[in-house]
Amino acid sequence: MITAAKISSKRQVTVPLKVMLRLKLNPGDQLVFEERNGHMEVKPQAEKFTISDFVNKHRGHTSKKFTDDEIRNARTEAWQESESK
Repeated sequence: MITAAKISSKRQVTVPLKVMLRLKLNPGDQLVFEERNGHMEVKPQAEKFTISDFVNKHRGHTSKKFTDDEIRNARTEAWQESESK
């Protein structure tokens, strides 16, 4: 897919709808610009973390029921792990 966008005088770029849909982006999401082999790659900053990701990460580890605080703490740890990647 080749799609063009124009940089405004304020250095802003409007992300084309095709790109938004392809990258599964939403307004407010952040992008990362990474230089690789002489070109720039644009990608979402961090993967979105869903409750399904949490369940799959912890499935089979214990038969214990998690409290709301334990779930919040585990979610926070997972977000921090994904941001550090």
